[in-house]
Amino acid sequence: MQQRLQISMLGGFSLSYPDGTAIDYQSNRSNKLWMVLAYLLTHRGKQITQDELIDILWPDEEIDNPVNTLKTMRHRLCGMLDALGGIPGKEMIRYNHGIYAWSEEVDCVLDIDQFSTYCALAEQEQDDSQKISHYLNALEYYNGDFLPKLSSEMWVMSAHAYYHAEYLRVVKKCIALLRTENRYYEIITVCQKAVTIEPYDEDLHRELIDALVRTGAKQSALNHYEKVKELFYHEFGINLSEDLVELYKQIIDETNDAQMDLSSIASRLQEELAPGAFYCEYALFKEIYRLMTRMMERSGQSVYLCLVSITEKNGKHIVNTKKQNEAVGRLRTAIQFSLRRGDVFTRYSVSQYLILLSSINYENTEMVLRRITDNFKRDNPNLAVKLVTSNQPIVIPLS
Repeated sequence: MQQRLQISMLGGFSLSYPDGTAIDYQSNRSNKLWMVLAYLLTHRGKQITQDELIDILWPDEEIDNPVNTLKTMRHRLCGMLDALGGIPGKEMIRYNHGIYAWSEEVDCVLDIDQFSTYCALAEQEQDDSQKISHYLNALEYYNGDFLPKLSSEMWVMSAHAYYHAEYLRVVKKCIALLRTENRYYEIITVCQKAVTIEPYDEDLHRELIDALVRTGAKQSALNHYEKVKELFYHEFGINLSEDLVELYKQIIDETNDAQMDLSSIASRLQEELAPGAFYCEYALFKEIYRLMTRMMERSGQSVYLCLVSITEKNGKHIVNTKKQNEAVGRLRTAIQFSLRRGDVFTRYSVSQYLILLSSINYENTEMVLRRITDNFKRDNPNLAVKLVTSNQPIVIPLS
């Protein structure tokens, strides 16, 4: 009995039989060969003219005798398919008078077909539990985006975008249904896979954090929040949405809900004393700022708010993301170890830090900012960037 050929195009590109024989992109890295195979498989059931294949193989090139080059490529491709040990390659890829086609006689199953089939079944299903089952089956087949090694090819781009959008749609529909049945462990499984495929979707991260909390894994939820916060800082230079920050605050509040004796509470409050100034996220920085403003009413002490920005030498915004991330990371170190332990700072934007200095005057504030600049230059002599600093005293608002 002929084995069924398994073809995977989501997250990679491979052909395999159940007995373990397989070929994949790594076994032969000729992009052109795999492109012909991928095109024929994607358009199986259709007859493809040699002119169409020539256009997708060499869209902006003039090559000598492309028709014969294409025939040679088919010969090599058939030899590659022969290694599977099933149907001979020349019977898989048919050729007749300038027409190429993937043979309909090949018993094969493609992950893109299975994904689409289960998505369609879910849409037709009325029962929510069965709908979830179909969605979960569809998601099992989606192991990454369509033909990632060929994603720069024009004809791949539209399919890549379609399957990616369809995957996210299915993930979110599935999560919504799982939530109605309180199946939070399955939401975690779905989300953990989804955020590796689409790491920049805040909704997915929010769903994952919420599900972790609901299953009692609060520390994992907090750890994931911190990881996402750093990701968005480094990639986009932006803070997380207010919704996600509020969820973070809620987790902290719930973590502190259980009744404990004072010594236990004190133990949990006590940080492991780290060297340098206190770094915190912007949401907490705002609360500390407001607290200091209230304390100033009684103590009369002066507090200065400082801004440290990093730019190109000419004062313009840094365009190179890698250079910017490195410079900003090094600036954080310079600030942390140039301030007192009781001083507070936070990252405000893609290229700026805010600092709170208490019990200090203008002259000493300027001295602190010069120390940050000098230490940064001393430790990073080869970084072609410039620090720009400014400061102003916090003024107690009129009641």
